[in-house]
Amino acid sequence: MSRKNRSLNILRSTSFAHALSDMYWFIFPVLLPLIKEEFGLSYIQAGLLITSFTIVTGLGSFITGYLGDRFGRRIILSGGFLIASLALMLCSKSSFYWQLLLASALVGAGASTFHPSTIALLMDLFSKRRGRVLGIFMLWGWVGSAVMLIGVSYLAGRMLTWRQIIFILAWPGLVFAPFFFRSLSFLIKRQDPQDKTEVKSPSLSQGTLSLLVVFFTANLALTISFYGVNNFIPTFMVDVKGLSIEKASYFFVLIAMGGVMGSFFSGKLVDRFSSLLVIQVVTIAGIPIVFLLTLTTNPISLALLLILFGVFYSGVFPPQNVYLANLTSIYARGKIYGLIQCLSILVGAAAPGIIGLLADHLGLILALQLSTIPLVLAGALFIYLTKSTIK
Repeated sequence: MSRKNRSLNILRSTSFAHALSDMYWFIFPVLLPLIKEEFGLSYIQAGLLITSFTIVTGLGSFITGYLGDRFGRRIILSGGFLIASLALMLCSKSSFYWQLLLASALVGAGASTFHPSTIALLMDLFSKRRGRVLGIFMLWGWVGSAVMLIGVSYLAGRMLTWRQIIFILAWPGLVFAPFFFRSLSFLIKRQDPQDKTEVKSPSLSQGTLSLLVVFFTANLALTISFYGVNNFIPTFMVDVKGLSIEKASYFFVLIAMGGVMGSFFSGKLVDRFSSLLVIQVVTIAGIPIVFLLTLTTNPISLALLLILFGVFYSGVFPPQNVYLANLTSIYARGKIYGLIQCLSILVGAAAPGIIGLLADHLGLILALQLSTIPLVLAGALFIYLTKSTIK
């Protein structure tokens, strides 16, 4: 098989894997009301289930990104699906809260293996048209999220318990893991003696480190805004717009639809324009969208704004990853992707709490409007990086 065909096959398998991987992120938030009711949990205990998953995923992303650079990615990537699937089965069989808490953390450990190593792998395989490649890869993550939301709603409507739903959702990853392992067999062949002598990664220059610090700061700032607003959309639709929970969840699917479009078109734009320019535009464009979301009363306008929110939110990721690929070497790429994934997840975990605190004191509408301040900071930092790169 030629290198081009092999690379395209890897893109197909990793894109499908991305759809499965991103499904794990929505399992606990969507089923949390049912879990809370059965175990009689407080809000703190219920929140800890998601927190344990999130923190382990974040920390695990950095660790597995480093291990992938050092020892190879085949076992890490396919093993992650196996761990997550078996952990979901443990969740479905949990008799006590502490068992469910540990099992949710194990799901996070499995999910943490995917993004850093996969993105680094794709950037190694594709030196040209990286934006298009990442656009295709990213849009499948949004497809998985949408399928998860629709699928869980359907299964819950069939009167299945949360345990039965989780048990069903464990099987796709369990079946896929051995096929994914086989599709990555070429990674073994690439480990020739010359590769093994590369024990230590080339150190990053001072200038590159400075750019990375500014870029990471901008990324974390936009994460606070986008991730925080995204998590409060269902609550906003119920409390402010007066929709039922069922209708609010379907409005949330509109964001995923926008995510599919944003990932694809953002990826194509990155191949034609500067990655910093693209991420700068989608970041700044998100500011009026959030404001308009809080002000509009027309359902059609609201639906269109939610789609646009998904477009700009998802549009961040292809240029982000292309910029980091162009800035770092093949030997450090997994660690860098793991680090930004780790920091983004941990900051993202805190973002809803920050907006919730503001909402308790100022009201939800004003809290969402104030959440655009980090976007302004991120936009300013991306403009600074663009000017620094031109110089």
